[in-house]
Amino acid sequence: MFKITNQGVDLIELDTGSPVGGVNTYLVFGEKLTLIDTGANLEKNWELLIKALEERQLTIYDIEQVLLTHHHVDHVGLLDRILELHPVPVLGHPNNRPWLLPDKQFVEWHHEFFQQFLSEFGVPAELCGAGKEFFDNLQPLSCQNVELTLELNEGDSIPGLSEWQIIETKGHAQSHISLYRKKDQLWIAGDHIIKHISSNASIEPPLSRNQERVKPLIQYMDNLKKCANIPTSTVLTGHGSIVTNLPELVSERLSDIDDRAARIKDIIKDNDKSGFDIVNELFSTKTVKEQLILVVYETAGHLDLLLHRREIVEMKKNGIKYYRSF
Repeated sequence: MFKITNQGVDLIELDTGSPVGGVNTYLVFGEKLTLIDTGANLEKNWELLIKALEERQLTIYDIEQVLLTHHHVDHVGLLDRILELHPVPVLGHPNNRPWLLPDKQFVEWHHEFFQQFLSEFGVPAELCGAGKEFFDNLQPLSCQNVELTLELNEGDSIPGLSEWQIIETKGHAQSHISLYRKKDQLWIAGDHIIKHISSNASIEPPLSRNQERVKPLIQYMDNLKKCANIPTSTVLTGHGSIVTNLPELVSERLSDIDDRAARIKDIIKDNDKSGFDIVNELFSTKTVKEQLILVVYETAGHLDLLLHRREIVEMKKNGIKYYRSF
């Protein structure tokens, strides 16, 4: 069902296909009718989208372009279905490309990267295939064959949405962008800002083998601070309800990150521990078993941060990285 969100922007809530619950997509009524994100590739979502458009006396054929906040499956999954009926332009950050049109080499590199990353993190050999398993389980919910029509980067204006500009908000994903409308200080923030939970800073393989891995939590923090310094009235989020107190929420998120970092420092004080050792002290056995990749993301991000601040040291023994605080 459609809900009116703000002037010229309508919310359509779809499903993620996961315990996360709903995902927010938006119709923006600019010079071009623009769909922001699409929901996961689920029959339920396709029916909800069609119904929501009908309630506005619209059809798929009235959508003139799709703009992606980032490449995660709950935000791009219906692209194939939409484009099969109505091949409109798809706009987004250039880093969406390998995820929207994954070729064999990229998929192989993804699996190879996570196999090595998890092994060096101290994850037992029998669990080091978790990265591949996580990727493979998500693929049915994603699109499979989409070319990005137009690349959008920091500060770019958007064809058909002349009142809006692009703000780069990497961290949760390396393809992440947000939209900002200056006249009423309105954000469409994707998963960079979520009211009820913190956004996971996802570890991603570099786009090529000769590049260093990006440190996403540090990136995420920098972009939170950047957003908090831009005048904001309302933030339309990728999940959950709107945010009207952005600076306060950013302060809370940064404080939570510092608290988790301090706890990790305490865990490894005068003791060499692998990343997986730390994971098992931070999270319950059930959580580690059910959400291994997500808790590794969380822990690795905070270790990146502590290394960046020079508050801990990293050493490698027998192919495994260990950490100790001063």
